[in-house]
Amino acid sequence: MPSAALRVDLREVAGAAVLAPTGVLDAASYGQLRTLLVKAATNEPRAVIVDLDGLAVPDRAALALFSSVSDQLADWPGVPLLLAVERPGQRALLDGYRLARFVPIHPSVLAAVAAVDAPAVRRIARRKLPNSLASAAIARRFVLDVCRQWPVAMRVQDAMIIANELVENTLLHTYCAPSLRLELRRGLLTVAVYDDDPAPARLIEPEAETLCHRGLVLVSELSRVWGCSPTPSGGKVVWAVLKA
Repeated sequence: MPSAALRVDLREVAGAAVLAPTGVLDAASYGQLRTLLVKAATNEPRAVIVDLDGLAVPDRAALALFSSVSDQLADWPGVPLLLAVERPGQRALLDGYRLARFVPIHPSVLAAVAAVDAPAVRRIARRKLPNSLASAAIARRFVLDVCRQWPVAMRVQDAMIIANELVENTLLHTYCAPSLRLELRRGLLTVAVYDDDPAPARLIEPEAETLCHRGLVLVSELSRVWGCSPTPSGGKVVWAVLKA
């Protein structure tokens, strides 16, 4: 079956997003499946579970996809990735690659759902912003007000700078009205800005003499980890995680 025929069915089971890919996982379909897994996680389900029984993997090195995505989802949005395999031959393939060292593997989707831990306690605050130069100032004030209520006093200035840069980046490079989201989870503070433009955010090194508009370079320097993820609506979210 050609990789172009890769199909991924998505359903919800007990609050978890279950994806069932059918077809071939290879160099041509690797990026497609990765994008779909990340998109499913941005809706913040209890977990993302992949039913692998319908997926052919000619080169088992492609299974590295799942450990890579698992690491990314652990950083943000803090959603676990689990695999479900019923077919003995398929499980032997995963065992041969020793994938269970990196991603939990369960004998069925229901077993994977049952194994999902209770989600971490999260504090979440959201603010929709106008497509206006005033949005950056509104974002900074919103971060300050929220962080005064949360136990993150030592990182307030960093969070304000990151929110400012992400919002300005949206205003400079898109025609969208940004949406700001703050989250506190397990000692990690996340600043995320959503927009409706699918073009991924790119880190571009500024000129040596440039002292302002450092954008994602500054975000990278201040955060523990940052990234850009596609959203199910067709846009993107650019996020940065700080230790609170």
